[in-house]
Amino acid sequence: MLKAFVFSGLLTLSFFTWAQKPAMKFGKIDPDQLSMKSYDADTSAGALILGDIGDISLTWDDQNGWRMQYKRHVRVKVFNSTGFDLANFKIETTEYNSLNKEQIMKLKATSYNLEGGKIVETELEKSNVFIEEISPKERSHNFSVPNIKKGCVFEVEYLLVSDFYWILPDWDFQYQFPALYSELSVSIPEYFRFKTLMKGYISPTTTESKNSTRNIIVRYSDGTSTNLPYTDMIQKFRFEHVPAFRPEPYMNALNNYLAAIEFEFASENFPLRKRDYTTSWEKISKDLWDEEDFGLQLKRNCPVKEEAELIKVAIADPKERMIKGYELIRNAMVYNDRYGIYITKTLRKAWEEKKGKAVDINMLLISLLNELGIEANPVILSTRSNGILHPAQIMLNKFNYVIAEARIGEETFLLDATDKKLPYTMLPRRCLNGKGRRISQVESQNDWVNLSANQPNERMLYAVTNVTPDGNINGDFNFMETKYYAYDRAGEINREISIDDYATKFEAETPGLIINEFNVENLDERQQPLYLKYKANYNLSDESPKDMIYLNPTLGAGITSNPFIAETREFPVDFINPWSFKIINTITIPEGYQVAELPKSVVYSLPDKLGSYKFTIAANGSQIQLMCVIDIKASLILAENYQQIRELYSLIVAKNAEMVVIKKL
Repeated sequence: MLKAFVFSGLLTLSFFTWAQKPAMKFGKIDPDQLSMKSYDADTSAGALILGDIGDISLTWDDQNGWRMQYKRHVRVKVFNSTGFDLANFKIETTEYNSLNKEQIMKLKATSYNLEGGKIVETELEKSNVFIEEISPKERSHNFSVPNIKKGCVFEVEYLLVSDFYWILPDWDFQYQFPALYSELSVSIPEYFRFKTLMKGYISPTTTESKNSTRNIIVRYSDGTSTNLPYTDMIQKFRFEHVPAFRPEPYMNALNNYLAAIEFEFASENFPLRKRDYTTSWEKISKDLWDEEDFGLQLKRNCPVKEEAELIKVAIADPKERMIKGYELIRNAMVYNDRYGIYITKTLRKAWEEKKGKAVDINMLLISLLNELGIEANPVILSTRSNGILHPAQIMLNKFNYVIAEARIGEETFLLDATDKKLPYTMLPRRCLNGKGRRISQVESQNDWVNLSANQPNERMLYAVTNVTPDGNINGDFNFMETKYYAYDRAGEINREISIDDYATKFEAETPGLIINEFNVENLDERQQPLYLKYKANYNLSDESPKDMIYLNPTLGAGITSNPFIAETREFPVDFINPWSFKIINTITIPEGYQVAELPKSVVYSLPDKLGSYKFTIAANGSQIQLMCVIDIKASLILAENYQQIRELYSLIVAKNAEMVVIKKL
């Protein structure tokens, strides 16, 4: 018969020391760091990370069993106001119940300022840590280090203890500011196995691995006990003199490119107590459908049932029903700009209050669509700011957003009802981040969903212009934009007091442009292209007649500078969507003049049909016909094609600067 037993505390039986510089000690500030005026290796930096030390370990205690402990100590030198934001912290915790929770056990923060030759310390008070409820399960502990000024040093140290020992926090080794060093130690008992994913484009300065023998005392019910030895496998990653990460044009969120490490729980094999913690997408889907703040809300009566009945009576066509349901939720609900995959309270409460997080609004939409007889499921995803998902990682905590997917016959529709300016055919840009995961009660339907429709954003300028003898231009202009181009433009227009105010702003963006008439069509209709139609003059010269006239046929509307300045790039160019820009200009030259010189027509192409640029120009009597088109067919240009896209932009800039020469007869 097996004896009953309990596990006692952990005892370290062997020790070792790392070959390293002494660790920072809280409160021990080097006066030389306070007097620093700048960082020699990066004099433009607004702050310098003096040190960022993390320690992750799995430990056992009698009352709680295995727990994860995460300790962080960070110290920062602030040079100017651009570094002030580093003093703002948000530490998120999760609590399912008293046995499954995360807790901040220790927290201290202090700033140090040099005043009159003395170091003045200002400590964070407990009353200035604000608890923000994200959902019934999630909280954020928000605080700002006090008395932050130019020239100060501040430091923060905290200890987070988690019952979710199978979830290890990510760690960033790189920041938007330079760092003297960033260091992480990870201590894992031999009974647990975690996969690691090292991200970024720089490598550790040093990595070290050590083993430490430890003991658990097993006490049996008959009063006897035995020692259960095990080995802690400890790794240390250290990055020194870490450069600031400089954002470049057309990037996804920075955290996709920073040097960092992520962990994924793989297996547990603990003596006397073996449990299977491995998971699968099927298990995650089942658990989510059984979750009170997720699937169970959809299994209950629809909070919008009365409205659904009215829609069913009025509209027979399923797609039209879907659109009506989408518009009902979109127009009724106010989005509070909060993410998360768990419902805040209940769907009924969200509908009563007519406001909520994205998950509240989109789960309401799913509930309504199902009530309308339309098959609809949640799709969980990671927003662009949260980072790109790695499909091989089966980790629910990487997701932070929920949209709806509706299926009608062979058609599927991805829907997000949080933005009152978007139609049912467009997701907010924050959602366009690779793939999401469908969460269905039908096991075979749990799968990855492509979030990008690959529908190109189109922009076109159609102009009919006349050149006058003084070298100035007048004409009629029709500027058309679709999709997200149109969404952005409409937002700019709606932020102005009036259309006339926007016309003045638009006019100021182009040298020499004088608008005489200005109209906007389809301002708030994103199912249709948005049009700016205007009559205008380009006053490019004085009013005296010219013998030679130099004319840019693109009117300066084409690409005039190359955003890809860096000679090399190690990460993709992310346009989010395919796009095209076309300029058509029919130019009439003045009587008594002739075309002396035209730019050459050219065609440039990217490899693998990723994109192209065509510049076609011809003269026929008194008319010049121009058509130039840049057509980027891929939303993502890989780093291996960076030189080609950079060169293409250089060629476009040069071509768009070429002039038509007109001379007097």
